Amino acid sequence: MEKKRNIWFDNVKVILLILVVFGHVIEQLRFQDRVFLGIYNLIYLFHMPLFVFCSGAFAKADGKRIVKKYLIPYGIFQILFGIFDVYVMGTEEFHFLESYYVLWYLLALSVWSLLIPLIRTNGNRKKQVVVLGGSVAVGLMAGFVPWIGKEFSLSRIFVFFPFFLAGFYWQQEGGAQIDSYVPRIYYTRFEKFAAAILWVLAGAAVYACSPRINTWALYGYTSYEFQGYTVTFRFLQYAAAVVLSLLFIRLVPKEKAIGENFADKMMPIYLLHVPLIKWIEKFGILDRLHNGAERFAYALAATIIIFVVCAGITQVLELAGKDK
Repeated sequence: MEKKRNIWFDNVKVILLILVVFGHVIEQLRFQDRVFLGIYNLIYLFHMPLFVFCSGAFAKADGKRIVKKYLIPYGIFQILFGIFDVYVMGTEEFHFLESYYVLWYLLALSVWSLLIPLIRTNGNRKKQVVVLGGSVAVGLMAGFVPWIGKEFSLSRIFVFFPFFLAGFYWQQEGGAQIDSYVPRIYYTRFEKFAAAILWVLAGAAVYACSPRINTWALYGYTSYEFQGYTVTFRFLQYAAAVVLSLLFIRLVPKEKAIGENFADKMMPIYLLHVPLIKWIEKFGILDRLHNGAERFAYALAATIIIFVVCAGITQVLELAGKDK
């Protein structure tokens, strides 16, 4: 019997993946256009925290699953992407101990999932508050360690762990179950309208503050000293991620599936989109974009093409596997 899918969660994850790809597509454009800088900062303030939350909501302390789903793909793609960078992109050196772009997420998920036996509280909310508060404190304090950085994704493992915990504890409360999550995300039209207005206002605020926002700090992969920001900024980053995520989920439809053809292909798209973007940029296309309209058209077209190509590659591999 085919397992019934959680439409709302699928919608959340598909939209977040679109934002991941779109964010990487406009990564270089943010240096050319302040509008894209504002969009980029807005995306990076909440999309990965919410993505981590979703992963926590469905996490399991299954050693075989962790090795098969996270660690083996991490090792394979870390090598393949290193070869790609050196021999295709012409990068002079590749640091193997530093996770390649998006691969940090696989390594972090492995560590977080292995910690589940230690963080499980069996529904004890007081313990959940203590553990979650402790993880926030550790995430804030990690930035004071001068040597912490990209190696083994150590900084990000600490920084984003609170969101994984929040998702896992939400799961323990029954939030991720089909029958119980519906009332929790049912909102009136007024609430959705209010959320949309607040989202627009938040976007305007981020746009206005973008020149003063340390974008590099949003990645959470270095110490405060290295990137020149403070613990106060990270605390505000946590707060902004929570607020923006709560507003975002109120706007996600719960009955109609969005991009259902991509729901089962999210990991391949996540893994493959960065090399495709870098390969496209290698041909100097960004230098041929002279105004905002051209840049937006490129960003939109590139995002769609990358989604379709990655999904197509996945489909071909699946069919080839079935034929065997």
